[in-house]
Amino acid sequence: MHPSRKACDLCYRKKIKCDGETPRCSPCVIYKSDCTYKASSRKTPSKKQAAAQRQFREDSLQSRIKTLEDQLSTVLEKVDKLEKQSGSEQNTPNSTPRHASEEDTMVANWASSLPPILELPPLQEVLPIVEHYLATFNTIMPLFHSETLLQKIKDWYENSHVRDTVTWAMINVVLALSPHTGWSNNVAQTGNAAVYLNNAQSVLTDVIMGKIDLINIQVLLGIVILFRTADDLRPALILTSTALRLAHRLGLHNRKASEYLCPVVSLQRNRVFWIAYILDRDISLLSRLAPIQLDGEIDLSLPPSEATDDLTGFVFAADGRTKLNFFRARVELARIQGKVYESIYSPSAQNANSEERTKNVSRTLRMLDEWSSGLPTEFSLASLSQANVPELSRYLCLLYATPVSCRALLCCASAWDSYHYSKWVGRVQDYGEQVVTGQVVSHAPTLPHGWKQLVDESREYLKLFATVIPRDSYFIRMTLCAYNSSTICLMANSIISARNKRTEQSSEFAWTDTIFSDDMAEHSYREIRDAVMRLGFYANNRSQMVPLK
Repeated sequence: MHPSRKACDLCYRKKIKCDGETPRCSPCVIYKSDCTYKASSRKTPSKKQAAAQRQFREDSLQSRIKTLEDQLSTVLEKVDKLEKQSGSEQNTPNSTPRHASEEDTMVANWASSLPPILELPPLQEVLPIVEHYLATFNTIMPLFHSETLLQKIKDWYENSHVRDTVTWAMINVVLALSPHTGWSNNVAQTGNAAVYLNNAQSVLTDVIMGKIDLINIQVLLGIVILFRTADDLRPALILTSTALRLAHRLGLHNRKASEYLCPVVSLQRNRVFWIAYILDRDISLLSRLAPIQLDGEIDLSLPPSEATDDLTGFVFAADGRTKLNFFRARVELARIQGKVYESIYSPSAQNANSEERTKNVSRTLRMLDEWSSGLPTEFSLASLSQANVPELSRYLCLLYATPVSCRALLCCASAWDSYHYSKWVGRVQDYGEQVVTGQVVSHAPTLPHGWKQLVDESREYLKLFATVIPRDSYFIRMTLCAYNSSTICLMANSIISARNKRTEQSSEFAWTDTIFSDDMAEHSYREIRDAVMRLGFYANNRSQMVPLK
């Protein structure tokens, strides 16, 4: 008899569905583990309870921010009123000193406490964090011009009388981005990222409603990058839309608005706009919503494919000579992401017949093929996995996550679901169960259009993924969709491809099963973990069977 807890120790630890089979459940068979129930039962909250807890935390945070903003607004109004009264009294002859009321004293106390709200760590602590960010993530996603950012930070510390909330928000955003987007062995620094983010959020009203400048848009986009890895993408969607509207006000999408500016400022304006474009296309596709920015309303050149003196945005291959403009490649992929939305989720795609949909999907798949073929050979997935250059592998694994996810969507998704929950994957699971249990199966599920290319690309992507060690939280969340898509694809291929030799199937399954590691599994939704486990179980059994004739 099993204890009252339904899941065995392995399934409970990995947070996967346990079927309770004896003597060993299916996941324990796959992981070659003893099926035990020794660990004490710890009741986990239900989905409804977990959602309620998350909502409570979000509401509480928003309430605190709103309260702080209201208090600041009230205090600033009263301070302004007192300053006007003071000026009036000083300019009035024969005026007599006025005794301070209780309200005046309260306002004075509040006013004297305002500066600490804009406090930052000492400059000697801030600069290494900022320089780390500029040397890592900002090199491939150049949200800030390095010299300009460093100068603004030094001015903040050297000239206390010119400090403003927007600059303070910018510094906090950079301090949060540095540990969030790259490797960080400093646990305290990583933990402070949430504090810095909350600081920036506390002055969002000033950032959005104040005088519009490039820095305001940079702050908003920095916060979007921080929110991009959250489960709830609504804040990122709202702030991306706001940032793009402000970008339009400044004319960032139009080259004429920058033609009389100095080259450095003009270049940075272009880069900030393209980052907003990337985030808009990326987050909109994840949310199955139409992007805000239309291609027809952009009058800007793409980032250069060849470098001159400025190598910002470029990465170098293992040979140290061949280079790729990572930033330009990501902008090109963002444009394709817009086409993926049009092919799958747009109203026209939902109303299209099968022939029209196939035609649109084929056109977008060709765009992905052209994008891949346009990269130098040294940056192909196969070359990168063999080169085994950790930092380069990390950047390119982030880059290739987009085309792999797009290809999986185009092959298997419909307007009403994503790849991981698609009806086609469900049919593969049903087919695998029928084969493993010895039921009579007339034929395997029909392979989607472009399946072979998806299988090949998924296999190469997971090989490259395996070379990235360690895997920080940002990397895991940004590659999670492509990783799960690739894993499911290879397991599904092992189940339905009767033409492969049994040894090849067994080898591929064993490797795929190994790559589905704990760090990725714990970040995946339960439905996806269950899908992978079911497919893995059927693929393992299928690989040990004689191939169908």
